[in-house]
Amino acid sequence: MSSARPLVPPTEDVDRTTDYDRVADGYDVRYRNYEYAEIKAALSSFLGDAPLTAILEVGCGTGYWLKAVAGRAQTVIGVDPSIEMIARAGGSGAALVRARAESLPCADASVDRVFCINAIHHFQNRDEFFREAHRVLKPGGSVLTIGLDPHAGRDSWWIYEYFPETTAIDRERYPAVKTIRAEVVRAGFAWAESYEVQTFEHVMPAARAFDRGLVARSFSSQLAVLTDAEFAAGVARIKAAMDELESSGNELQLVSELHLFAVVATR
Repeated sequence: MSSARPLVPPTEDVDRTTDYDRVADGYDVRYRNYEYAEIKAALSSFLGDAPLTAILEVGCGTGYWLKAVAGRAQTVIGVDPSIEMIARAGGSGAALVRARAESLPCADASVDRVFCINAIHHFQNRDEFFREAHRVLKPGGSVLTIGLDPHAGRDSWWIYEYFPETTAIDRERYPAVKTIRAEVVRAGFAWAESYEVQTFEHVMPAARAFDRGLVARSFSSQLAVLTDAEFAAGVARIKAAMDELESSGNELQLVSELHLFAVVATR
């Protein structure tokens, strides 16, 4: 990704909440175009080999990760505030509840593991979520979060390049790993660790990305939170770059190098 493009501040006074009811139809495009092997391995290790009574995923979306943990506990529960996401998670085999991260629908000390993958930046109040996770977990139970850390400055992504407002937006939405660690301690967890769980390195011709639905609001929340004008301007930048390269017989490649980090905390 070119480093020459300046950081563009997002339009002020715009609601940047992602409407997942609106984008649910195209949400699973990411799972058809990217591999999540390292995250799957980290999730499996987090669950461990001992028999589990209950696993809870917070921000379960369409149920991709619920399917990945199917059979790992007597009860698998998924919660999400979006009714359309919950509807699409129906084939996961999990018990599904429409609920927010700050008010989990579980009894005290009833869950062995709580996890959220690429979801914590949507929570309205992370302190309340971690307090809720601490409440529902059994003694010795653990919570796992996985997500980006834009504050680390290590990510190169075509979305940040061609939709430059998204960089500043993500720095507002995503907590730094060190912030999450402080929050779990504040919530009462006895122990925490963090580590880089996966690096996505991906290159795709821009024309194919359009065909596969990657240059669409539903592909990522980074695009979903943009205004119509911001999104249209980014699409125009990509098409202009495509035209410029095609005139010289070349093809524009959309490049991603994203680093995802895990935080694990034990009650």
